[in-house]
Amino acid sequence: SSGINAELGKQWYQRRVRGDNAGKTCVVVDLVDQKRLLVDGPHCGLPRQVIRLKNLAITDLKVKIPRGCKTKTVRDALTKDDISTKFLQSSLSKKAEAKKSKAGLGDFERFKLRVEKTAHNRKIRSTVRKLKKSS
Repeated sequence: SSGINAELGKQWYQRRVRGDNAGKTCVVVDLVDQKRLLVDGPHCGLPRQVIRLKNLAITDLKVKIPRGCKTKTVRDALTKDDISTKFLQSSLSKKAEAKKSKAGLGDFERFKLRVEKTAHNRKIRSTVRKLKKSS
């Protein structure tokens, strides 16, 4: 599977999915073939389903579950290891949250953000020039 570590109990984040399941996390319950996984996400309301690997982003989190186990077993393992809280502290979760908040900006907010970013970069550029001149 193109060097991707798709092991049982590994937690994944749905990144390229639109609709109700976008941005939800899931746990690998079984491997279907090289490109698809059977996943379950009882902690975030994701029903058990087969999902393509290219629509998922891997996380470092893992729970110990048997192959093809029931949803209740997955839920108990996630609760026991407190995976939801650990995921919220991960960089992937923070990036997704930032992307979501940026997508919710209006036209004027985007303009203000761009002006702010330009001013910030200008300060950095001038500081770098000063340092180059002095050395």
